[in-house]
Amino acid sequence: MVIYLLLVYAIVVIIDPYGLLKRGKKRDFYVCSLLCLVSFSLAFALSMRWEIPSPSSPIVHWVRKLF
Repeated sequence: MVIYLLLVYAIVVIIDPYGLLKRGKKRDFYVCSLLCLVSFSLAFALSMRWEIPSPSSPIVHWVRKLF
């Protein structure tokens, strides 16, 4: 599963953000690269069957703090 994940992300990284950089959209390239890195990290952790903590409790805490 990890090998398939690496292959798919390698293809996506070569095709998607490189076109933005080629067109001169540096800010979009950096945002796309950062989101791709976050997505890859989460997908890798899930494929390795690591426990990922839920972000819902901090979100509920901040919403309650606002109201």
